[in-house]
Amino acid sequence: MSEETPLTHLLYYKDAYLKEFDAKILKIQNTNEEYHMVLDQTAFYPLGGGQPADTGIIKKEKREIKVSDARMLNGRVIHIAKEVVGEIKEGDHVEGVIDWDRRYALMLNHTAAHLMSEALRKVTGLPMKIVGSGIDAEKVRLDLAYDGSLGPALPQIEKIANDIIRENRAVIAKTMPRKIAQRYVEKFHESLKTLPPRVQEVRIVEIKDLHACACGGTHLRNTGEIGAIKILKRRSKGKGVERIEFLAQKS
Repeated sequence: MSEETPLTHLLYYKDAYLKEFDAKILKIQNTNEEYHMVLDQTAFYPLGGGQPADTGIIKKEKREIKVSDARMLNGRVIHIAKEVVGEIKEGDHVEGVIDWDRRYALMLNHTAAHLMSEALRKVTGLPMKIVGSGIDAEKVRLDLAYDGSLGPALPQIEKIANDIIRENRAVIAKTMPRKIAQRYVEKFHESLKTLPPRVQEVRIVEIKDLHACACGGTHLRNTGEIGAIKILKRRSKGKGVERIEFLAQKS
């Protein structure tokens, strides 16, 4: 994508609950039977920050593009589609509609993943180092550096997680300089060690007065939007690594 193409205005950071939006097509390319499209602004979240990309449609009257993926490239969100109905061209003003049920499920599970990190710490008494993770609409997977089995502690972990849900804590996103962000997350037993050195402005997501870490994903407004967290299973991934899978159910 040309460096002359303006950067994409990211509407999902202004309002993570935005389902539909108007935009202008800045660039379209047809590559390997895929259409790659850049808009001047978008509510489609691109793959990153541990969260999968949004899907949905971009349309104009009876013309429609089915967005199956979205990627960030040098500040521009590339909307990827394999199916286009009718002709849509650069300069067109279009309407974007994200698959809201899928996005909301991802937001539920992503906020639950942050919440679960603190529930794990409360039960084990240790900051839990996450060595692998996967968030999708159906479940969350966390791989944790831990000597021993978390099996006996799962009922207590689940109880504490659901207690936090009922506290209805606000979930707040804010951006700050890296040095300040490092000191900020240290108060919550987190660090910025895995963040590339080039990132000097850091987006922090905080569950109010409970947990905070660097995160680029979309989140709920408060923990009370989660109906319940259900731990699905746990297993050992080898010496010193435990895997747990869980699901955030809608309230």
